[in-house]
Amino acid sequence: MKPALLQQEFASYEHYYSQRLLPGAALLSYAGMGVIALFLAADLWHFGFGQVFAGMALASVLGCALISWMAHSMQHPAYQAYRIHWVLWLGNLSMVVMMAGNILVLGRLSYLPMIVMYFMLGVLLVAPLVAPLAFLLPHLASVLLAGAVMWLKGYQLTHWLQLLLFSMPAMVFMLMILSVQHRTAMLSYQIARQNWLYATTDPLSQLQNRRTWYEAAAQALAQAATQAQPLALLMLDIDHFKAINDQWGHVAGDKVIEQVGRTLQAHCPPGALAGRLGGEEFAVLLPGTTHDNAVLTAEALRASLAAQLVPEQGQLLHITVSIGLSSLHTASLDELVREADRRLYQAKAEGRNRVVGQ
Repeated sequence: MKPALLQQEFASYEHYYSQRLLPGAALLSYAGMGVIALFLAADLWHFGFGQVFAGMALASVLGCALISWMAHSMQHPAYQAYRIHWVLWLGNLSMVVMMAGNILVLGRLSYLPMIVMYFMLGVLLVAPLVAPLAFLLPHLASVLLAGAVMWLKGYQLTHWLQLLLFSMPAMVFMLMILSVQHRTAMLSYQIARQNWLYATTDPLSQLQNRRTWYEAAAQALAQAATQAQPLALLMLDIDHFKAINDQWGHVAGDKVIEQVGRTLQAHCPPGALAGRLGGEEFAVLLPGTTHDNAVLTAEALRASLAAQLVPEQGQLLHITVSIGLSSLHTASLDELVREADRRLYQAKAEGRNRVVGQ
């Protein structure tokens, strides 16, 4: 567990691009429903009320329902595991429904390429999320279903082959674009994630750096004050750290900082905000934690570190920390830190390797 090391935004490649691309794709879906409504209005003006309009109205309502379902699946957490598959299959089904309406009711084939191209435009909008195979299977199924509808209407095989000849090159072109887009998007995600880590993470401890920790802590403190939730702060300082650097060198000091960082990552409770504030000083904010539970957490961290040894130049370095604890009683982060610091210095004065929380 890495306390607050990764923001939810960078939790995964899929989540990163879903947050950026799917809201726009949902808007395009609703725009598509508007286009369907316009064409339905044109059919009403051209054919008037009757069986033709009723047939197209039925196809339009069903197509819009599928599109609305697709837009819903782009946002709702229930579809998270297979979200893009839901989007592609529902999008293809809506496309088939609109094609079937034009074929069966109006005998109109001229709109089919436009329907296919509008769908492919939507796929391009979310291209980083679409694996080539995930696109290929539902699209092939939609072309076959369109052919079956044309056969039911009595069209000759040549008409379906014309649709196939239009769809196949477009499909191959789409597969090429999706493949390139996926590789490019993965590289962009890795660069963005790495840049974010460089900007927010301390390179030795792999915890939050000072600026990031203070920003996150201020937000957590404000939320705790608003919701009347408990909150505690631990300030940790490595004992005799200057002596370690002086006697063993800065490489040994770096190893000690790395070990402390790993211990905090492993033993801080979920939701904790752990950061290195500078030098040998660390901070752990514990949202939703009472004073008594914070004392237990601090003692567990202190004991865990005291039991560890860091190998250096054939020797084993003993690590201990002093911890000062303060609990939420103010809306000021500076006051909370100041109180924890005062108790940290008290722990140092009382002999180090201890927790002071009163």
